[in-house]
Amino acid sequence: MSSRESLHEEIRIMATNCAVCERDARDAEQTLGVLLALDGIAHPEDSFAYDLLPHRRELHRETLLRKIQEWAALEQQCG
Repeated sequence: MSSRESLHEEIRIMATNCAVCERDARDAEQTLGVLLALDGIAHPEDSFAYDLLPHRRELHRETLLRKIQEWAALEQQCG
């Protein structure tokens, strides 16, 4: 598995396991103009409220956005 594929898998896992990460990933898709193929990932709204604990949001957001930016940079190099 390439580093790009590995990063994409890590991003999908974070988005699958946390409603806040899913929303952050979808926001990053729009901001960066990339497609992360997050089809099939959806959380109920009450999951978002539960996952919005401050420590999870800050730790996850920084990690997730860094991974998405790295993935987008690798995509540009390949494209």
